[in-house]
Amino acid sequence: MKLVVAVVHEQDSTRAIEALGGRGFGVTRLNSEGGFLQRRNSLLLLGVDDNLVDEVISTLSSVCKPRHEQLGSGRSDPAMGEADVEVEVGRATVFVLELGRVERL
Repeated sequence: MKLVVAVVHEQDSTRAIEALGGRGFGVTRLNSEGGFLQRRNSLLLLGVDDNLVDEVISTLSSVCKPRHEQLGSGRSDPAMGEADVEVEVGRATVFVLELGRVERL
């Protein structure tokens, strides 16, 4: 049995949970924030049989697509000007961990 931990952009989390639930996977969501852009994310936790890990990753991949957003540079120096920066958001970062024992109580 494996524990799949997926860090998913907040905008993708509801669709990801619905897609995973539609395939019969139980998902626990934990809200989080962090990373380079200090954006809100969700940690999705799934306990799955070894042979289902690829299906979970494939489902997440189909929902968590990259997008581009414009961010203000935050510079206030008039001589430097105001320049927006385009960044890529979305996608998912997935960790797959071995579980020694699982109990559903």
